[in-house]
Amino acid sequence: MMHREKNHRSLTHTGADVLIIGAGPTGLMLGCELRRRGIDCVVVDRETRIDRRTRAVMVHAAGLEQFQALGLRAELEARGVPQQQISFHTYRGATYTIGFAGLDTAYPYYLNVPQPEAEAVLAGAYRDMGGRLIRGLRYERHTEDADEVRAELTGEEGTHLVTARYLVGADGAGSTVRERLGVEFPGVTYPMSYLLAEGTPAVPVARDESAMYIGPAGAVSLLPLPDGLVRIAGPVSAAQFDRATTVEAAEFQLTVDRLGFGSTLRLAEARRVAHYQVHERLADSFRTGRAVLAGDAAHLNSPAGGQAMNTGFGDAAALAWRFGHLLDGPDPGPAGPGPLDDYARERRAVASDVARTTGVLGLLDAMREAVTPAAHQAVEDALSGLAEAWSQLYVTYPAAASDGAAAQERPHRDTYRLRPGARVPGHTPDPRRFTLLLPPGSEPSADAWGTGIPEGTLSAGQTPRQAALLPVPAAVLVRPDGHVATVLIPPPGGRPTAGERGEHTGQAHHHDVTKGVAV
Repeated sequence: MMHREKNHRSLTHTGADVLIIGAGPTGLMLGCELRRRGIDCVVVDRETRIDRRTRAVMVHAAGLEQFQALGLRAELEARGVPQQQISFHTYRGATYTIGFAGLDTAYPYYLNVPQPEAEAVLAGAYRDMGGRLIRGLRYERHTEDADEVRAELTGEEGTHLVTARYLVGADGAGSTVRERLGVEFPGVTYPMSYLLAEGTPAVPVARDESAMYIGPAGAVSLLPLPDGLVRIAGPVSAAQFDRATTVEAAEFQLTVDRLGFGSTLRLAEARRVAHYQVHERLADSFRTGRAVLAGDAAHLNSPAGGQAMNTGFGDAAALAWRFGHLLDGPDPGPAGPGPLDDYARERRAVASDVARTTGVLGLLDAMREAVTPAAHQAVEDALSGLAEAWSQLYVTYPAAASDGAAAQERPHRDTYRLRPGARVPGHTPDPRRFTLLLPPGSEPSADAWGTGIPEGTLSAGQTPRQAALLPVPAAVLVRPDGHVATVLIPPPGGRPTAGERGEHTGQAHHHDVTKGVAV
């Protein structure tokens, strides 16, 4: 289906429940999630069209589940290349593999799909759902009071004003929203440039796996793309290029050839050659008053594991149901505690963990130097759990008492357990309502499980796999984002109460976020 983007040039003033700055993957996914819930929103972007240059590439299983819930997975997969594993090849001849088969999902793989294609799918769906996408408008600043945000935008026809209950800065690494909020963005910049080329490979490559090739002093990834193309990218050498430096195709190929993998990493035709810097950064705060940050505006990490788009998609899912709660219930005001504070705490913790699992330069060094059986085993041990972490299927949010940045143990499918904050495998959440997952053989009703269950909560039986993830038979109250609100363990011969809900009940969090959500 062809879509025509509307720039709304006659706009002078408009209102919405949520104003989203930035029409990248995060902003568009959030727009779709909000429209799915019937929430009025406006997405604006300073660019007049989608940037067709490929940036991020991978969509992992949790993201595929989001696209499926929106009815968009098939369209997205038609524009990408499904991948089963990531292989690491060293110049010494060793090979290590991260496999995605057996993950707790209907989609145990990831998709190599260029970011512009993902944006096009989301933009088309957002407009079809009645969303307003306004291009060619630059966010300048905003003010807020107890009731709303007033954002000033500029375009070719002058200044425009948008009022909204809430504002989301999803405007990328150089976020103007983050700058206007005065939020610091500390972190590091890698001391070398990453080289990138896309084109036609000189020799056929496996189409169902991505690979990393590790030479004596550098490394590159080889990613299959649609239409028989590949991307070769990575820290090929220790050199750092000035932003204005142009790297020619011949220079790129000569540098990659030094890794020692011959024709495997040669391009018959290079369509695009570039270089870029890699940053690891984490915003000091994800929420200021009625404004929140999401996607690259809030966090940046290494491209290892392809986490950028996926973490932004997770931000969108975490925000959408909370906005639904806020817009349905009493407004806590710009300084009030509540769902947006929980969003900031939980998603900042996830972004911090993503940075830990994608900082793989030390792991590449270990692969490069491994020559003994013990060294090879150490590498294998270091790879354990990366498929689970990079799939983002096994995210467990920290307890409410956490500051939101404490290190979390790397998830593993064999040791994963359902507890407050854990993502529930095999469950498709209702976008607006909580769901009570009942133990096998229980009455299909929430009434028998005590007070404190939100009005309108759905009920369903647990799958055998979900039941196996609990240490004892229990009911699991699941939030609209698919994460556990609380685990209800019935006492012998009685009904569970708030004080009998397991090791960590999440009680305060549960009561904060469930009031007034059900419809």
